[in-house]
Amino acid sequence: MKKLYRKFSDFVAVASARELEYFILDSKFTSNFNYNMKKLSDEIKEEKNGDFGFTILFNTNGEVALINGDIIGKHIGNRYNLTIEEYYKNTKLNKIVRDVINGSDKSKKDFIDISFSILYNTLGTIYNEIKCKKETVDSYKTIYFLEDYHENDIGAVIACILIVEDICKYIGIQENLMVEAVKDAIMNKKS
Repeated sequence: MKKLYRKFSDFVAVASARELEYFILDSKFTSNFNYNMKKLSDEIKEEKNGDFGFTILFNTNGEVALINGDIIGKHIGNRYNLTIEEYYKNTKLNKIVRDVINGSDKSKKDFIDISFSILYNTLGTIYNEIKCKKETVDSYKTIYFLEDYHENDIGAVIACILIVEDICKYIGIQENLMVEAVKDAIMNKKS
């Protein structure tokens, strides 16, 4: 993840695709996500004479059975961009990131909290169920002091942590600040 990206949302898309492909072993998608991907697939098939069919495969019920991680990553990157710009009163994402990099610890923690929340809500619109690597979950529960966290959404929580970690490393937020902010974001999600 050393590459420089002109648009921060492109970085979020790549980081999301990479982390989700690594972490998620199996999943079930929401009916809304299935519907949107079917619609997207049909539109692209009309435009490109069917070349798109190999990146999204549907089962006999019309549900996504197999999808290229880059498509999910792009979806997350786009939603992240739109939502965070709306939160920061239509300020462009690249400017938000520059301000966070040069800002106080509080602005960095707020950015992490907002990023976590956006990613968590976005994953909730994509996945009904996530089956993931247990050893990664256990490791991250220890790192982020979540040993007592036994909610059903632990897969989504850890997936968000993985993406937020990449974001923080990319823009140079200190690890101790990130751990504290992510822990607070998870606790805020519960309340």
